[in-house]
Amino acid sequence: MSIPATEVDAARGVRGDGRRVHRRGAVVAAARDVFVVGGYHGARMDEISARAGVSKPVLYDHFSNKLDLYLAVLQQYLDRMVDGIRAAVGADAPPETKVKRAVSAYFDFVDEDRGGHVLVFESPVPSEPSVEWRVRSALRTCADLLAAELEAGGVAAPAAAMYGWSLVGASHLAARQWLDAGRPIPKPDAVEITLNLCWSGLSGFNRERCD
Repeated sequence: MSIPATEVDAARGVRGDGRRVHRRGAVVAAARDVFVVGGYHGARMDEISARAGVSKPVLYDHFSNKLDLYLAVLQQYLDRMVDGIRAAVGADAPPETKVKRAVSAYFDFVDEDRGGHVLVFESPVPSEPSVEWRVRSALRTCADLLAAELEAGGVAAPAAAMYGWSLVGASHLAARQWLDAGRPIPKPDAVEITLNLCWSGLSGFNRERCD
């Protein structure tokens, strides 16, 4: 019995879509490596296409230009960062534990993939509006997630928003410094120090000195 032409066309379409998704993934993976090593301005589209194993016309069929491709790579890292914070505050745990997990998520982000840290926090094209907007939006989402948890715990909304941004800023800057300094102390200790500052403030440091 012959297969109806419509079913054959549908099967071909599914296979074609699968190949397209696979090629796009290969291009993004190759671009990630090239952008991390050479930066945005040093990356060349022909090098990316060669690494991905596709022709330049195929590459440009997926991404119209280098900035479009860079944004796709950047968004992967931003999504990973946001997902880490969302998972940290989404678990059933006391507020302090959630904050500690959120701080730890930033340290994991910069520690486990140096390339992501560089592209997100040290972008070679930070003044590009589309890059700036994506990074700012991701950081705002992280701050909003933390603020929502604090507000649910009784903190007034304006203060919760400020605390959320403060936690995000302190966490990612501390994590970057820890990494750039060559991991001078174990990561759990660095997380604990950052948490103590965020949770107790400098008054907690003063109390420790007096004990």
